[in-house]
Amino acid sequence: MFDDAVPIVMFISVAFTIVAVTRQVSEGRTRRAVLRAGMTPEMAAAVLRTPREDPGLYGALKWGLVVGGVGLALVVAQFLPYRPDEPIVLGLVLLFGAAGLLVYHAAAKRSAAAAAAPGV
Repeated sequence: MFDDAVPIVMFISVAFTIVAVTRQVSEGRTRRAVLRAGMTPEMAAAVLRTPREDPGLYGALKWGLVVGGVGLALVVAQFLPYRPDEPIVLGLVLLFGAAGLLVYHAAAKRSAAAAAAPGV
């Protein structure tokens, strides 16, 4: 069982390492370019600031809907005439997880539209 997991974990570890090194090199080049350009401190801070997720997008709601969808898919899969190791069960889990993300997207879009609407 764990013999199959070793190559997968190794691949994921190498991929994360490559992404982290690439990101550090890219940020270093950006910092050097900002220093060479002689930007004002305010402009340099704005360019170098890491983007943060908008707190109005309800990250907990997103993951609650995704996990709830996956849980619902697992409950539904128990009542289907398929074994748990058949591909249709995985497809059902992915489908319900995607439905949770779509519900979140619609809720976030509606919330953003309501916040942008004047006089409401």
